[in-house]
Amino acid sequence: MLPVLAAAGMLVPVAIPAVAAQAPAPVGAVDVTGGQADDDVIAESLRLRGEFGFDADGAKLASILKTKAASAPSAEAGTQSLVNEWGFIGTAAEAAEMKRRDTLTSAVEPMVQKFAEHNDFAGHFLDTENGGRLVVQFADALPAEQTRNELTATALSSGSSTDDVEFRVVQRSSAELSNAMKAVWKWDESAADAASVVSVEEDVAANRLNVALRPGTDPAGVRETLGKLGVPATITEGEGADLACTSRNKCASPRRGGVGITMPSGGGCTIGWVVKKGSSWGAVTAGHCDWGRNSGTVKSGAAYGSLTSNNALKSGTHADMRFVKISGSAKPWLYQNNANKARVVKKKALGSVGSTSCIFGRNAANPRCGKITSTNVSRRSSTCNCVVYGQSAATFSAAPGDSGGAVASSTTGNTARGILSGTDGAGKMHYSWIGYTSTYGMGNLATG
Repeated sequence: MLPVLAAAGMLVPVAIPAVAAQAPAPVGAVDVTGGQADDDVIAESLRLRGEFGFDADGAKLASILKTKAASAPSAEAGTQSLVNEWGFIGTAAEAAEMKRRDTLTSAVEPMVQKFAEHNDFAGHFLDTENGGRLVVQFADALPAEQTRNELTATALSSGSSTDDVEFRVVQRSSAELSNAMKAVWKWDESAADAASVVSVEEDVAANRLNVALRPGTDPAGVRETLGKLGVPATITEGEGADLACTSRNKCASPRRGGVGITMPSGGGCTIGWVVKKGSSWGAVTAGHCDWGRNSGTVKSGAAYGSLTSNNALKSGTHADMRFVKISGSAKPWLYQNNANKARVVKKKALGSVGSTSCIFGRNAANPRCGKITSTNVSRRSSTCNCVVYGQSAATFSAAPGDSGGAVASSTTGNTARGILSGTDGAGKMHYSWIGYTSTYGMGNLATG
């Protein structure tokens, strides 16, 4: 069975170029005397604080840094000791709030999966502009009171309150938006200027679609197509591209996730997660990495594994991922950073709009985080020119070579979310849900 939202055909991947997620907030007001944090860390913290609904004023961040310096003036172990597991500098109370949100979304996920099987479900998200409350939406009418009470009780048992859950009636269901999404791709196939659509995603909070078109594309055809269906959309421009390159990383045995790899062709990508297929070990990377090639040695310094023909990247499927066979030793580990090369992976969770996602890719020593903006994204791979369903979008940044990288719920990396595909070129990265490994015969996430 396809995971949450996929049953309604709601998820779609596309391959795109690496760009910074968003312009960072100004840092001039932040006093970083003493070298507590460099400008990049400050800017990233201000960006994420704003996205997650916390005070993003430079003076507030300076106050937090001052407090941290006073509490541990000589024991700081460097910049990363300042950054919490969600990728930003914050207070203990803010960390507790982020933990509450994560616990809440994980607790209600099984119920949300059941909601997704019904045509009137319209998605769910964390309303970060209003205290991180969970909003669960339905088209036309709410479900029975007993069903609502069940979800609320689950939220209470997870440590949230009744005020942290809201049920909302909206105009369009996720199924309707998914059908409209498919109509956009169908229009693209028949248009004179083919392959002009880069990506289409469900904007669950606005109950509409977001469409990215290649620069210079006339949006009139898309507007007409969606107008006939009564579905509004925000249309932007973006250049699509996959995130492969020719750089190299090295990671000693045993095999683990989150490491840079060199493909048989010589191109570079990143291993996402280690999987277990029966009694055999394997790993998954992006399907567009060496797309069209079905054999050869995959290296991470020395040999990592062997490329196989098990590749889910085809038009109409729900994952941009492929299977790498491991003949040597492997562990249910993720290369978190240089200080922790063997983070034990505990579980998987799709997360909801408003939750955190962090990328572990070959181009940065430490993971980069952002906010999930959609769990229903359709995307065109610039490698195979095919459209795939099954992706989420988030605001973290990535660079060429990060394709296939491990997307997790936080910087600790112990909860898996997916496999990085690419970017829409307009500030969002797309990734495939890790649960699709079992759907496409690649085994199950290895946990320990």
